[in-house]
Amino acid sequence: MKQKYLLAIPLILTLFALSACGGEATPEISPDDLAATAVAEAWISVTQTAAAMPTNTPVPPTFTPQPTNTAAPTLELLPTLPPATIAVAASPTPECNQIPALEPKGALTTVEFTNSSQGSANLAFGMNSPNDKGECYTYSFAIGRGDVQTTKVLAGCYWGYAWISGSDQSVAKSGDKILCVTDPNLIYHVVITTERVDFK
Repeated sequence: MKQKYLLAIPLILTLFALSACGGEATPEISPDDLAATAVAEAWISVTQTAAAMPTNTPVPPTFTPQPTNTAAPTLELLPTLPPATIAVAASPTPECNQIPALEPKGALTTVEFTNSSQGSANLAFGMNSPNDKGECYTYSFAIGRGDVQTTKVLAGCYWGYAWISGSDQSVAKSGDKILCVTDPNLIYHVVITTERVDFK
């Protein structure tokens, strides 16, 4: 008997629920509600678009290291230089780690850099000692794989250091060799390989 009453209760509740749903008309949405909904959806779209845009990430500064074990050239390597310019510092002085001036006072010469490494090269090309005007700079160049870049630099003696990126990352450097580019009338050819920065 109790089971019949237990089965009847859900049936009665269902009938009450169905009778409550019928009879009344569905309420209409007002134009103000439609406008408010459209504005809200537009703001959501604008916010999502702004959130998806890339951020302005600053480019990290270029690191310019000093070379190690830079030896002075012998007199046999530089027979045409006057005695005052033969004495080259064993390592670059702190005043040489400066950004080049737009209009230097000293004589300029042309250097052609060829990237023969297997990746792109970030090259630091720094003067080993100041010129007769007291100028001493370190130049920075980004040279793509297989690219050739021709530029003007102050006449003087330089060290080279390149970070090679790509599938085989490496460091190329001039090592204990000084690269003297002193004649303004010549074009000096410097090649960058996976391990060396040297004259061609």
